[in-house]
Amino acid sequence: MATVMRLASSGGLAEDLLAALIAALAGLAVIAYAAASDLFELKIFKFDPFAFKYPREARIEYWYTRAARRFEAFLARGGWNYAKAKKQAKVAMKRDWRRLRGEARRLLPEAARRLNRDIALGALAIAISLVALLIMRLT
Repeated sequence: MATVMRLASSGGLAEDLLAALIAALAGLAVIAYAAASDLFELKIFKFDPFAFKYPREARIEYWYTRAARRFEAFLARGGWNYAKAKKQAKVAMKRDWRRLRGEARRLLPEAARRLNRDIALGALAIAISLVALLIMRLT
């Protein structure tokens, strides 16, 4: 047993185990502090972290409700027209599609050349590796 302790302390293992033990004890203390009022029905702590009330801006439901109310008010004001929005989306999509098609036509030849070059270099590397393995196998 003494030799094991000597080996453990010489390699720094004892310091690591002590640090892990201290961290585990601190974690258990925090859990016991937080759960003392519910598990043990102790009222020795005035602050209960589980009873903490967040401000309403910290909850996601507040922002969803707020956005829904504003969207509903926007629709009720008449600022939204389905036909107008559909036409605007259609025009924007056609414009973006034409621009995308033009960019693809411009960039495609260079990309195809690079792809062919990469495939050829990869095939060459595989062929060289296979020849090298064959030569090593034969010798």
